[in-house]
Amino acid sequence: MVNAPQMDRLRAALAGALVVFWCSSGSAQDLSNHFDGISGTFVLLNSHTGKYTRHNPGLAAQRVAPCSTFKIPHTAVLLETGTAPDPEFVVKYDPSLKQQGAWAQDHTLRSAYRVSALWYYHVLAKSLGISAEQRFLKQLRYGNQSASGGLDGSAGPFWIDGTLRISADEQVEFLRRLYEGQLGLAERTTNLTKSIMVAESTPRWRLSAKTGACRPPGEDATMWYVGYVERDSNVYYFALQFGAKEFGTLFEQRVSKAKAILADLGVLD
Repeated sequence: MVNAPQMDRLRAALAGALVVFWCSSGSAQDLSNHFDGISGTFVLLNSHTGKYTRHNPGLAAQRVAPCSTFKIPHTAVLLETGTAPDPEFVVKYDPSLKQQGAWAQDHTLRSAYRVSALWYYHVLAKSLGISAEQRFLKQLRYGNQSASGGLDGSAGPFWIDGTLRISADEQVEFLRRLYEGQLGLAERTTNLTKSIMVAESTPRWRLSAKTGACRPPGEDATMWYVGYVERDSNVYYFALQFGAKEFGTLFEQRVSKAKAILADLGVLD
């Protein structure tokens, strides 16, 4: 039997081992040139080597609202439950919603993901119900797993209003488990979600990703670009997150900055 002092020593040794592992698993490559005057973080996981590259690891561990990056797990949940039977499931646009641009039209699950049409996912979330949403957050182990803000708050549904929170580190880990089929979802669900996520493809690589941006009440704006790149029989999972008082030019720079970092790291060319 292990006595209390021995248990304390064991815990201390384990904590030390974890620190060593954390330090050895993170790359020291300098990405600061991509963040000049910007509060942000970037995380990359090389699935073959298990090595991480991080800019601003402290910020990478801090949870913020997922905003529209939640459309990745949400897409999977809607498919898994049959709320959206397939990627081409149409929801008719209601003009009373007074949407603008590409949102102001009928959408399928695939097209709503592509243009990030919040109203489409909000309609289907109401059909699915908050109890099911909460159950799947726990099953998927997504961020802080909280849907307590509900679907009809004045600041938006729970993935917008700051109730649900996730860190850049957790985004990367979630994407890995999704890709590897470790979420307890049907293989069909995983494969269809992956197909919907594809953003760009070349003969050398395929990029699957999602943008996100929101400003929960009383907080700074949060902007995301998260996803993975399949290249040379390898998968690179990444998460870019910015924080700012206003969306400003960073809103338009999320994708280009993430791709520039991925190019510097040799993931894209």
